[in-house]
Amino acid sequence: MVAQRIGVEIEGAALNAKLTRMAAALANPHAAMDRIGRYLVASTLRRFERERAPDGSPWLKSARALAEGGKTLTDTGRLRGSIAHTVTEGGRAVEVGSHVLYAAIHQFGGRAGRGRKVRLPARPYLGIDERDRANILRIVARAIERAGT
Repeated sequence: MVAQRIGVEIEGAALNAKLTRMAAALANPHAAMDRIGRYLVASTLRRFERERAPDGSPWLKSARALAEGGKTLTDTGRLRGSIAHTVTEGGRAVEVGSHVLYAAIHQFGGRAGRGRKVRLPARPYLGIDERDRANILRIVARAIERAGT
């Protein structure tokens, strides 16, 4: 069996510089991760406005929202206002969430209140939908494009 090897050598200072910048953008994606985080925070806040989970399903209306005519998960706005992002793992990852203690019970549902007598349904607000996936890919592609200019 004969193995063949094909090599390509690219010469040219401008092209090499462009490829070097693109490789550096991929090696240190902190700025792109920050943009992704900001985008995902905005997407999550839109879910609070629409009262819908990342999969598009509507949140079950809360008793308070039904009684007062308000929005579910936005009584005081504390949870909504706490949504933030952090770039982690040396700039290679981003986390989106809330530091509010009751954030998880609203995301996942469960027993709450004194004696855990109240059963709260899950009302997912964190997550990524297809639109988010497409926009994240655009952010990454733009970061690579910008690095190459």
